[in-house]
Amino acid sequence: MITVGEMEKVLQTALSGGGDFAELFFEDKDELNIKCSQQILKGITSVHIFGAGIYVLSGTRSVYVYTNNLSFNGLMDAAKRAAELLNVCGKQEKQRIVFSMQPVKNPNSVVQYPGTVPHSEKIKVIRETDLAARSTGVSIRQLNVDYFDTDQRVLIVNSEGLYTEDRRVTSRIRIQATVENRNNSHYEWTDFPRPYGFEAFKVKDDYISFAQDFIRDIADSMNAVSAPSCVVPVVLEAGSCGVIWHEACGHPLEATAIAANNSDFAGKLGQQVASPKVTVIDDGSVPGLYGSAGIDDEGHPTQKNVLIENGVLKGYLCDRLGGRKLNMPSTGSGRRQGYMYPPAARMSNTYLAPGTDDEDEMISSIDEGLFVKRLGGGNSGREFSVSVSEGYWIKNGKIDHRVKGLMLNARGIDLIKLVDRVGSRIKTEGGGFCGSVSGLVTTTSFQPRIRISSMTVGGEGGK
Repeated sequence: MITVGEMEKVLQTALSGGGDFAELFFEDKDELNIKCSQQILKGITSVHIFGAGIYVLSGTRSVYVYTNNLSFNGLMDAAKRAAELLNVCGKQEKQRIVFSMQPVKNPNSVVQYPGTVPHSEKIKVIRETDLAARSTGVSIRQLNVDYFDTDQRVLIVNSEGLYTEDRRVTSRIRIQATVENRNNSHYEWTDFPRPYGFEAFKVKDDYISFAQDFIRDIADSMNAVSAPSCVVPVVLEAGSCGVIWHEACGHPLEATAIAANNSDFAGKLGQQVASPKVTVIDDGSVPGLYGSAGIDDEGHPTQKNVLIENGVLKGYLCDRLGGRKLNMPSTGSGRRQGYMYPPAARMSNTYLAPGTDDEDEMISSIDEGLFVKRLGGGNSGREFSVSVSEGYWIKNGKIDHRVKGLMLNARGIDLIKLVDRVGSRIKTEGGGFCGSVSGLVTTTSFQPRIRISSMTVGGEGGK
């Protein structure tokens, strides 16, 4: 690692093309993947990722250069390249940079770092997960169980004198299964993600039950019936159905979309944009969540950001560059997959705040509608769509039967006006990955049980 004095020289060189801000982002990351297919180990892959990115800004103009040559000369070459690419009028006069260490406490404490655990212990978890899935009595045609862990160390220094570090650790099991019965077969996959070290698998029953429930659910889904396309009330269960907020308003509230005027929320700060029952929050500082960290990838402490409060638009998610474009401060939302990506405004843990409505009444007051227990993948823009992984038809105020092949579709800013019930019991669970301009980042999305008074449901065939 280069010295502090050498870091100062690299930043000064990066600024020499006329920039008003420069940043060095160092990444040192270990990744492990153990693959197991049909109870046969298929390989163990260890990857060590290291490198640095140099980010230079001049007003709202930006340049990003990265390298895995972390010698002083290698970084100076990258800094010179960044200065040449920026090439704005007027050279920056060299100024002394005095670094101030800013200590960080990651909200996700780690007990057992992955690198300290032998592969044999991780393979044992795979074997136990596989055995649990096969113990359900369900006929399984194909079963893959993969193990992943990551240990990322980042160091961020910039021309304002910031010097800060963070360490992010995750562990995960992925299960892929094809279940069959007498008539057909069905494939699904799921993740058991945890923002911890190997202690994530300390309680064996956690991942054993997870695997068994997953297989039983696939088998149950094969008895589901098709439903027609329709417009009906939709009840979304507490927990990971909160992905609806990630798609409906999370992405459209990121500075990237706002600054480019690619969002229905642009120019609406202070206006009523949703039902008064809707309060949407993004918070990367919550302990125990997959999208949490001590700092964002620009060195800003993560924080609680209230985006919509009682239906009123309160703010956007901003990185440094997005904040400059919008004349707003950073919200600790500058995130990136790694050193090969410049930062961008991204979600972390996005959720709907709890309300006071009765959960049972949400269903009992519906003559005909849809109850969604789990959502699948989706895509976002001004309009979004998200698949229903586990859904049930509501008839005469009761859950009647399981349905399949459904997709929820809506324009985000219209949908959030139609939330007419929000329950009091919030549930956090799971976690996943969100892909956007700065690569894949870890996120969670959750909520209490809610009801949407009317929503378009795409099914199999017309009504």
